[in-house]
Amino acid sequence: MSKEEHISIRSAYHPELVILIVEDHMLFTKDIKHALPEHTVVFARSVEEARLRYEECLPNITFLDIDLPDGTGFEMLDYIRNKEPDAYVVMLTGSKIEADVVTSRQKGARGYTIKPFTKSKIERHISEYLEFREKQIQTALRETEKRRNATLLLLPHMIIS
Repeated sequence: MSKEEHISIRSAYHPELVILIVEDHMLFTKDIKHALPEHTVVFARSVEEARLRYEECLPNITFLDIDLPDGTGFEMLDYIRNKEPDAYVVMLTGSKIEADVVTSRQKGARGYTIKPFTKSKIERHISEYLEFREKQIQTALRETEKRRNATLLLLPHMIIS
């Protein structure tokens, strides 16, 4: 099994949601924490810290601010997508600039929410992630079934010595 397959399976079957919030303003981090009491929430305040936290917690969902003290959320988005191409990342930012929305989508963000946010917007992203995860699981099951069936078809033709 490749590293990518292992990461995808880990993400799909993680027993609880682990959410990484990359945000340098404490006010917003407290709001997010209160909006997600039933999930494990991990915070990072910079790109450097976000890389460390990402590797430590292997989040199911990452919410990224664009403007960070030591870089941009786009840099972190690139880092995440290089590690895990199917990662579920949502930009959570104050930027209303159309170019930022376009760049986010082009780089693989699955959502874009402008601050200030509401609990319902965060919950909507969680619901969308759960639908995404279910599709991943179903796809993995179908692929496994195809491989199993292909192996079963080959068995009668194999010579056992």
